[in-house]
Amino acid sequence: MAFPAVAQTPPTTSPAQGWPASRPPATPGQAPATQSAAQPPAASPPAPAPAAPANPNAPVPLPTWFVEIDTAKKGEVTREQFLKYRMKTFDQLDANKDGKLSLDEFLKVAEAPFTTEGPGVPPLEERRTRARAEFQNLDTNRDGFVERAEAEALVHAEFNQYDTDRDNKVSEAEIRRIVQAALIRDEQARDAQRREQEAQKRKGLVAINEFIDMQLRSADQIDKNGDGKISQQEYVALAGPADGPQAQGLPPFDLRRKIVMVKFAEIDTNKDGVLDRVELTNYAVNQFLQMDLNKDRWLNEEEFKKAQEAEQAKLKALVQTLMPPQQAPRPAPAPPRGGQAPAPQPAQPQGLAPGLPQGTR
Repeated sequence: MAFPAVAQTPPTTSPAQGWPASRPPATPGQAPATQSAAQPPAASPPAPAPAAPANPNAPVPLPTWFVEIDTAKKGEVTREQFLKYRMKTFDQLDANKDGKLSLDEFLKVAEAPFTTEGPGVPPLEERRTRARAEFQNLDTNRDGFVERAEAEALVHAEFNQYDTDRDNKVSEAEIRRIVQAALIRDEQARDAQRREQEAQKRKGLVAINEFIDMQLRSADQIDKNGDGKISQQEYVALAGPADGPQAQGLPPFDLRRKIVMVKFAEIDTNKDGVLDRVELTNYAVNQFLQMDLNKDRWLNEEEFKKAQEAEQAKLKALVQTLMPPQQAPRPAPAPPRGGQAPAPQPAQPQGLAPGLPQGTR
């Protein structure tokens, strides 16, 4: 369940969502509301807005909340219906039914069933911290409670943004115009983002979505059976050949295989013996955040270089851990009669050869 922390146009909710669901949206031609410093981001990602129709002549999609309220298919939603729908969550949180929410009651919004656990959802304590900040924002009279009137005022303000003709009803025509304006703004924002990314690419910078795509494409090359997952047998191919000419000069295969499986275990967070795309994506995101030293949300050449150096240092330390203890050197055999020394033995390879896996590559 998303807190009313940022503007969403149009807001959409799942069946478990209601109040607080969103801030009033920006009207067409008006810049969307911005988040104040006192308003934390949503505890969980807001439900996606309706996707733009593939056919430009197709009708603009309706938001989920409109469809769920207009069960009779009248093509309109009244203020009373909207208020009742949005206040469902308030009623569920109001455990003692006194018409107001204490902080303890409000904090339940960070837990199931109001917030669903999943990838990208912050930990419970972080959600509770954000809920506390949002509680202070909603408690406009500063009496230590979010009263029903305070919550309803937010819902009425949201409804007013949809009710453009002020007849206390939101018709399909009204909401479709708002949705269409929102989709246009979203598309313009995506175009601007793409242009920015292209400009940054020309500077040799890599964005997080590009970094994730790079990692997933590398993973797809390992996924030989094309099932969207990487088994241990598939992943061990990164250790290289066990023998033959291509294995010459490399550390022993058993050592390389152990190194690869350590990396596999690091990515396999649910420990089910396979790497799925969620785990690979999460690992790529964590890699990106660690590599982004200046926190500008782009990776430059110097950050890639430092990440490679750090990975090599990590591999060297891992090799020292995995290699068997060195035995005391044996005394050299006495030269045979005639003074001819034995032929020197080839030196054992030290460390790792270039090209061993980094991340999922």
